[in-house]
Amino acid sequence: MTTKPALLKPFCAVLPPADKAHLVAIRSYVTYSNYELKDKLARNPFSYLHVIHPSGEQTPHGADMQPIREAYEAFVDRGWLQRDEQAAYYALRQESPLGTVTGLVGLVPVQAVREDRLKVHESTLSDREVLFANYLAQVGLNAEPALLGHAPSPDITALTTSATAGRPDMDFTTADGVRHSLWRVVGEIARSLESSLAQLDAVYIADGHHRVASSLRVADAHPDHKEAQHFMALLVPGDQLVFRGYHRIVNLRRHALDPDRVKSVFDSMKGVRWIEGEETAAHGIQLRGALSGTLLVDAAVAGVTLPEWLQHSVLGPVFGILEPRTDKRLRCVTEDQLKSWTEKEGDLAFVMPPLDFEGLKSVADGGRHMPPKSTWIAPKLRSGLALFDFGRAE
Repeated sequence: MTTKPALLKPFCAVLPPADKAHLVAIRSYVTYSNYELKDKLARNPFSYLHVIHPSGEQTPHGADMQPIREAYEAFVDRGWLQRDEQAAYYALRQESPLGTVTGLVGLVPVQAVREDRLKVHESTLSDREVLFANYLAQVGLNAEPALLGHAPSPDITALTTSATAGRPDMDFTTADGVRHSLWRVVGEIARSLESSLAQLDAVYIADGHHRVASSLRVADAHPDHKEAQHFMALLVPGDQLVFRGYHRIVNLRRHALDPDRVKSVFDSMKGVRWIEGEETAAHGIQLRGALSGTLLVDAAVAGVTLPEWLQHSVLGPVFGILEPRTDKRLRCVTEDQLKSWTEKEGDLAFVMPPLDFEGLKSVADGGRHMPPKSTWIAPKLRSGLALFDFGRAE
């Protein structure tokens, strides 16, 4: 039997020193308001925000990204980021109110993408791919890993448990109540992990489709750049991934529809049962606002996940929302955003149950693509905690 190359390889990461890790690592930069950004830049000289926002402006992606590379090299010169001398896997654990997730950070060869060993469940936008690829080529860094899930493996779980039995190399809790712990994994455990990881036929992108696609673009454009033929990822057992619903809000008045007409459409749908006024129902789509009730959809009739069914059977044909990514008549909101939602006249919210790893797999294995913003998946990873410096391609 021919063994395939491991889907995740050890590497020499660039990491902050343990005493500064909590000061360096940041949330995704898009989550910072302009006020928060200015405050962090003013108060914390160690924040990785100084690297990706070297000018202090809200949007770091200009035509010339050389200042970002220079700011990163300044952090390295000051010792605020340090390159490991020995290749390793990095076991990363997040503990939060949502649960505990433990995975492995390493490098994924882009060849695995070409061989379809990385399964996708979302489509990407070419203009964002080009933007990210330009960034990667000029800056030469992965500062945040893509999030991948794999079918649970007893061997990988046992080895990861052994690797995390001792004291972590980094251990801190952020203001959002999430504890971050990281262990370097070397020696015999790392070699055994690489062998076990080679047994995985495929892994699934949970978060980071554009990062993966843009890394492939850079690799294809620069085939002689050896290091650029890889990208950094965190690989997590699928049953540890945390899924929450991404919900949809439309306004009936903007569509010239009244609640009774919409309800009559649901009543006429094959395989759909309408439960009026009930607060909850397992695996159903709750309606709030202009209509109150629950839609129970027969999975055998739908043949797809609920986010796919809602788009193909309701949002498209009933509301005319054919491009959910750009249609301004549709709002996609997270669980927290839904809690703070202030209902306006005519608003109808579709409250979606969370997907799970098996649902994600069914979409990816079937070669289908979920509608945009169908899944909210944790862990949400910090930038600047582990970096892959593959060097500038341009």
